[in-house]
Amino acid sequence: MLDLDHFKTINDTYGHDVGDRVLQETAALIQRVMRKHDVLVRWGGEEFVVLCVETPVSEAYNLSERLLEGLRQRVFPVVGQITASFGVVEYEGDESTKQLFKRLDTALYAAKTKGRNRIECMV
Repeated sequence: MLDLDHFKTINDTYGHDVGDRVLQETAALIQRVMRKHDVLVRWGGEEFVVLCVETPVSEAYNLSERLLEGLRQRVFPVVGQITASFGVVEYEGDESTKQLFKRLDTALYAAKTKGRNRIECMV
């Protein structure tokens, strides 16, 4: 899961049309980096989830690193550079979807708490 850092400021400063464009371009960047069999979902306002089926957590972490670097290098029209925080977890076979997403949210929150623009992995 990734959350664009300080996205509200983009909407408040430049307007929702610019914010929507940032979301569209972020989604396009994610799609270019992720594998063909991964699934991209817009989870919330500025949150995205990439589901990596049958993937070890180390590979999911590597994907997050590529995405983080891609965002760091991308200069968005009007707003310039943006950052994102990432939470990475691996599905444990006996947990519910609710439990999985609670762990995912915890990992994402840890990334935000530790300064944003980073990845936190909970194994």
